[in-house]
Amino acid sequence: MNHWTRAAACALAAIGLTGCGGAAHAPDTRLRLTVLSSAPQYVSGGDARIAVAVAGDAHGKLLFRLNGQRIDPPLTAAGTRVEGVVSGLADGDNVLEVTYVNDSGRAVSDSLVLTNYPVTGPMFTGPQQQPFVCRTQESGLGQPLVDNQDGIGHPVFDAPGVDAPGVGAPGTRVLGYSRYCAIKPQIHYFYHTGESFKPFDAATGYAKPPADLKTITLNGASVPFVVRVEAGTINRFAYTIAMLAPFAGRADAAPQFDTTAWNRKLVYWLRGGVGIGHQQGTAIWFSSGMRGIERQIISRVLAQGYAVANSSGNEAGVHYNMRLAEETAMMTKERFIEAVGQPAFTIGIGGSGGAVQQYLFAQNRPGLLDAGIPVQSYPDMVTQTIPVADCPLLEQYFSDEVALDPASAWKTWSRRALIEGSNASDTVVNPINDKPGSTECINGWQGAVPTVVNPVYKDPRYELVAQNYGYPPDVFAKVKWTHWNDLAHIYGTDSQGFAPNSIDNVGLQYGLGALLAGRIGKDEFLRINACVGSWKAPSQFVMWDSAADPFDARNMQRSATCRDPAGLPAPRRAGELSAMHAAYTSGHVFTGQRLGIPMIDVRPYLEPVLNMHNARQAFSVRARLLDANRAAANKQVIWFTTPAADQPAHVIDALGVLDRYLSTGSAPAQFADACFDASGAVIAAGASVWDGILNQQPKGACSAAFPVYASPRMVAGDAVKGDIFKCKLKPVAAALRDGTYPEAARFSARDKEWLERIFPQGVCDYRFGDQGRPARW
Repeated sequence: MNHWTRAAACALAAIGLTGCGGAAHAPDTRLRLTVLSSAPQYVSGGDARIAVAVAGDAHGKLLFRLNGQRIDPPLTAAGTRVEGVVSGLADGDNVLEVTYVNDSGRAVSDSLVLTNYPVTGPMFTGPQQQPFVCRTQESGLGQPLVDNQDGIGHPVFDAPGVDAPGVGAPGTRVLGYSRYCAIKPQIHYFYHTGESFKPFDAATGYAKPPADLKTITLNGASVPFVVRVEAGTINRFAYTIAMLAPFAGRADAAPQFDTTAWNRKLVYWLRGGVGIGHQQGTAIWFSSGMRGIERQIISRVLAQGYAVANSSGNEAGVHYNMRLAEETAMMTKERFIEAVGQPAFTIGIGGSGGAVQQYLFAQNRPGLLDAGIPVQSYPDMVTQTIPVADCPLLEQYFSDEVALDPASAWKTWSRRALIEGSNASDTVVNPINDKPGSTECINGWQGAVPTVVNPVYKDPRYELVAQNYGYPPDVFAKVKWTHWNDLAHIYGTDSQGFAPNSIDNVGLQYGLGALLAGRIGKDEFLRINACVGSWKAPSQFVMWDSAADPFDARNMQRSATCRDPAGLPAPRRAGELSAMHAAYTSGHVFTGQRLGIPMIDVRPYLEPVLNMHNARQAFSVRARLLDANRAAANKQVIWFTTPAADQPAHVIDALGVLDRYLSTGSAPAQFADACFDASGAVIAAGASVWDGILNQQPKGACSAAFPVYASPRMVAGDAVKGDIFKCKLKPVAAALRDGTYPEAARFSARDKEWLERIFPQGVCDYRFGDQGRPARW
């Protein structure tokens, strides 16, 4: 490559010809070169939006050199600054220099080293997955571009069929393969009907608008609600950039973003789910399009003049590699700034896994977002696997108890909350038997463990997609379908290719809180802990049969004699410390140490329907903040609403509050904890409304209106933080002496012996934290 290296730039600096590492050799306050679209060490795609701060009439006197060669980038002036996009960057380090001769005849310069990466990625996230299914055609964006003839990646046909998205009609041939799933950027237009978006013909639609086109008010005038969408691929994922386009462009001009209606602010949209990778996902504006509540929010955001950017790489249901999600958001935002301009600020919006991304971006990549609206949040997914992995173990135990004794107390579904902590109901319909009576462990989490932990279970849709696209039948044969294997470059693997995982329940005393409260007796407490068992090692897993084995008991470590005090207790599983450490050090655990941006955590209260997005998650985030960085806790406020409330309206209200916060530099009065009724009216707001959850104060108005439930781990003694993978252990003998058990339990000699055999390594002592966190994290 014919370009300078960083060393060369520094050598020139030494003799006074240029600067090194972004600093001019003789700093002049009248000339300063900066990059607007990204950090200079993370440029992608060969271009970057730069700005030059200059004094006086120097605009027309600027001389640019890229890697020693004269360039003439198109620039626009705004006050004492000019900006524009510099193109032609080579992969690796590039030196960009700007010079002008000041009024005294002295040449003044500044320079930057720009480190450029391919737009196909990666920057810092390690090797890219293969196999990796491209899905641009499902998005209506066409087949990906051929980038190799080596059989690597997605087959590309010369005449793709209609019924099978990627397979050619009879007689067609493979043109090549696409490892990067790339397409050329495309421009599409959509109009809003008041209910949904439809494709819009920009050539004729402005003059002859569709009958169902909705109008909006812009600067006092009624204009058509038309949106311009740029679609393309970055870092192998499909991105979109959407902005209002209420005015027709010139027919002879290349379609550019018309910023007339832009309020100069960006919303970055993030989606939820938990996925195991190996596929691209689909573009949000295409294919199945936007989901109902998503469409309602995005339409209201656009109508206010915000731009909206998104990538399929920021859908947690496509993959749960949060560093890859971070990298993809960085690159997508960079593209937005290059194509449109630098926004005044960027606000993240997204639910579930989209909320997780906001918290982890704030922790791992300050500056990527300026504020966030996490909806139905979790602090992260990895620590959520801790209590979720307990659910099937407990439900299988209850199922066995009822099968052995139809009169068992566990036949009453609501009673299971005593052990599981989360809500249970005698009336909510159970999806397994379609009868009244269920728990959050079933309605919310049934099936979650196999889809994250079971290395041989894959979503059946993968096979269908691979078949439709012409992949060989065994394309996924070597894939191990767990979160940890998906991030094998972070967690590592053993000699058989299995990644270590963090699932651990050694020493965990299920139902301890219920025993302490006198809600269960010692015999039931001992039987639960003797029989609950644990999950097998990944190498021992078999395919999950969801119909015949709803709780995946075939993959549990169990014992046929566990109910007999003289029998064999079901063994517990020790998670790998290396996996626990890696989860922390890779940034996949939200620790609470850093939250430098304002966040409004919006949550519809779904406890009555046993939804997986339970109420305690927002307080798990806050508890981590309070424990690690109390000042950061002031950046998070929590809003609860009833399910019947207009959820999009609350998100838009939160957007308005954060907009004012960022625009003025101070928190408005509405940036406060609050809860709302079905009409949207405030029930209560202020510092004490959630009292009684994280402190010992009497319940606040919101805490009383919206009860917060626990988890199996919390019943066993853990805190609401929920970030302990592996508890500290103490001997059973110590627990029997120190008041761990209530006096009323009165363990007999036989009971104590049984307890020792259930917990040969000791029992959890949550007063002293955990064994699974690295020394420095």
